[in-house]
Amino acid sequence: MANEIEVHLCRVEDIDKTLKQLWLALALEMFEVEHYTMPSEANADRWANFVRESLTGGKSFLLVAKSEGKVVGFAYATIFRDYPLDVAELIGAINDVYVLPEFRGKSIGKKLMIECMNKMQAEDVKAVRLIVLSENGSAVKLYQRLGFRIFRYGMIKPLKH
Repeated sequence: MANEIEVHLCRVEDIDKTLKQLWLALALEMFEVEHYTMPSEANADRWANFVRESLTGGKSFLLVAKSEGKVVGFAYATIFRDYPLDVAELIGAINDVYVLPEFRGKSIGKKLMIECMNKMQAEDVKAVRLIVLSENGSAVKLYQRLGFRIFRYGMIKPLKH
């Protein structure tokens, strides 16, 4: 149940094989839809190294959801503190959210999202952005229930060679 789920802030040293496997599962699901980022062990290692660097630099944070001590989901987010251009307000981005299929429908994604937004609000972030695949209807509905709205359309056109 969702009330048995604990959400924790992940430390650099906590990024392990389990988190890489979760990212790999996310990449596999996304690849089935968009055919872009290759779901490979090498990419999982690159992702883990990238996240470690961004956590060390204080640019990002990673939340993990645990059920009975087992990591069942995560949310990776960035706060754009050192954006190279002048901006009107501090914004953040929720980059990745993933929950194992067998744990979906238990409000874990919602809990991760709310924790991300609370952490960003505490850091004086004024707006949060995210990108979601249009085919991911359940995620789109969750984000809309949490107050997100469409403000930009991303488009793609495959080029024939």
